[in-house]
Amino acid sequence: MEVAKKHKDRLDELKKNVEQWNEYFKDNILRYREFIKFVFYESLDENDRATLNELGKPTLEFNILEAYISRLRGEFSRQQPTMQVRAADGLPISMLTPEFTRTIELVEAHLRALFFDAENDKLQYNIYSDLLAGGFSVLEVYTNYINDMSFEQNIYVDRVFDPTLTGFDPLARESHKGDGKFCFQIYPKTREEFEAEYGTKLTSNMKYSKTIGGFGWSYKNEKQDIVLICDYYEKQYKKQKIVKLTNGYTVNKDDYEKAIAQWELDGILEQPPLIIDERTSYKETIVRYRFCENEMLDFSQTNYSKLPLVFVDGNSVMMSQGDTQQQVTRPYVYHAKGIQRLKNFAGQTLANELENLVQHKFMVAIESIPEDYKEAYQNIQKADTLVYNHFLNKDMPEVTLPPPREVQRTPIPPEVTNTFKLSDEMTQTILGTYDSALGTNANQLSGVAIANGAMMSNTASVPYVVGYTKGLNRVAQIYVDLLPKYFRTPRSLPILLPSGKRDYEIINKPGHMYLNYDSKDMLVKVETGVNFAIQKEVALKTIISMMQASESFAGFINAKGMPFILDNIEIRGIEELKEKAVEYEAEMQQRQQQQQQQQQQIMQETMQMQMQKTHADVMLAQANAQKAAKEAQGMSRNEIDAARLQVDAQRYASDASIKEQQVENSFIETISKVRNTQVDNELERERLSAENARTQVDMLATVAKLNKLKDRE
Repeated sequence: MEVAKKHKDRLDELKKNVEQWNEYFKDNILRYREFIKFVFYESLDENDRATLNELGKPTLEFNILEAYISRLRGEFSRQQPTMQVRAADGLPISMLTPEFTRTIELVEAHLRALFFDAENDKLQYNIYSDLLAGGFSVLEVYTNYINDMSFEQNIYVDRVFDPTLTGFDPLARESHKGDGKFCFQIYPKTREEFEAEYGTKLTSNMKYSKTIGGFGWSYKNEKQDIVLICDYYEKQYKKQKIVKLTNGYTVNKDDYEKAIAQWELDGILEQPPLIIDERTSYKETIVRYRFCENEMLDFSQTNYSKLPLVFVDGNSVMMSQGDTQQQVTRPYVYHAKGIQRLKNFAGQTLANELENLVQHKFMVAIESIPEDYKEAYQNIQKADTLVYNHFLNKDMPEVTLPPPREVQRTPIPPEVTNTFKLSDEMTQTILGTYDSALGTNANQLSGVAIANGAMMSNTASVPYVVGYTKGLNRVAQIYVDLLPKYFRTPRSLPILLPSGKRDYEIINKPGHMYLNYDSKDMLVKVETGVNFAIQKEVALKTIISMMQASESFAGFINAKGMPFILDNIEIRGIEELKEKAVEYEAEMQQRQQQQQQQQQQIMQETMQMQMQKTHADVMLAQANAQKAAKEAQGMSRNEIDAARLQVDAQRYASDASIKEQQVENSFIETISKVRNTQVDNELERERLSAENARTQVDMLATVAKLNKLKDRE
């Protein structure tokens, strides 16, 4: 489709913005490429090699910086970001419905699954490597079809091919540079690829040579012509009227008027929400220009409301350059470049000394060596006797010859070897890492001291983790904004529950959740969890010590805290073990409920038996009393005997009442004993459970320690 003239007329303006950014960020781009090469490829440049060749020294390298970066990358690769999504501040209470809360939980679970999958592709690992070795990186959020036969699109997050071929508005002040007016990404293509897509007309006027400033839209790479294509994203602002309603909602005024018209058309009798305030606002939209050196290739409106490229800052600083402020990006090993060069220089000097060691053992005048003993001087490893001529010849005894002398080897200057050794310690001091120094004297240090030193080393790299987290947080905001725009049809949404279990949620289907929220109603926060391997080990040891110190805490961990213990253990199959632990806890709870039901049933049966026995005793006592009364009435003796019988009957009834009270007391005592027995059994069961939990934790800790020792070996 032909691009409109008003867009084509902006070609020079957009090209100028790209070129100005490359001029503004030129030093950082060169530093990025220099340190990536310096750390991962070679620490000697062409000038260093030419100087060494001129001096006759060996061109050796002693790279010690990559090991520090690799250690930090290895620890960071085990880290998983923590996602938190909540309602935006100032949201009307009427919107905080159960459906909205469930939508927030669904979005949070999906974000967790998104970055977990990204971890499988080592996205975080690659970004963190850029920060440590190059000083910055760039993330891209884009959409694409699921496959070549699908009409559904997914949202993807990836590292750009080359962070140095991207750019942003120099006036941006946020670390992610999303507050700038534009961003762009440059794609290099061969001339053949470009002509196959856009034809040969555009390439005929290209120069294929770099400009003086180091940037050119087309250049020659060895024997191949390269053409640069730029995707330029720009913010455009549209003025709009927004109104605040009596129900707390804020909507576009045009949308409100359309809703009122529809309200009246439907004949609804209720009073609609009224306008209580209004103001002018600006709606941001993102457009994309695609152009090359001499032509505007494409223009399109996008669904983005935020710039899709995210700058990930490592540990940059703002420096004053005359009247302007300029950002200076710095790799993690920025200040260690000098000590690396010193290490190389000391090693090269040491190698040169070793290479030029004098191999001669003796210094002797050639006239002093007898003809038959030359081999003894040349082959000194073979046992023999060195013989020399003391006189020039027998006829001239007055002319004496110098005796052979042993050549003393000149020792290597100690400053060279000391500098070579001390450069490692100096590197650790510059980088703020101390665990390697502690490990050298491991025989004199405890394991706790070494672990604490390793965590201190991690702390020295925190600024780069913070910069990475800021970039990831911006990516999550862009993703949440795009989610309801592209996930509009019924489909399954992958989620990751807080327990670590992976699942799927059906969306946009009757009976299920609908993703029709406004991204302005949600806030996203990304944090990096504290789950380094050594920190996990320390956490596990702390839990074990607390369980050993307190039985109640051990019972609590056994009942509720098993997932926390498993989260701090690094063994093979830990995810499956977590699932089995959940099943085990469910079985234990079901078993305890069954035991409680059985105990309650036994107690009820015992109470019923005691009540039946008491009732039988009371009935027997009443029967005996009635019998005694009848016998007293049937006797014809004197009234004294009758009164005596009546007193005996009353005494018997009183004894029966006392016996009934005793039976009741005995029943109460039996119930108390049953309850005490139940409590004792419960305490004993908790003690056994705590002991089992402590045994399991000790076994898991032993397995983790053995695995760690195995990894070290």
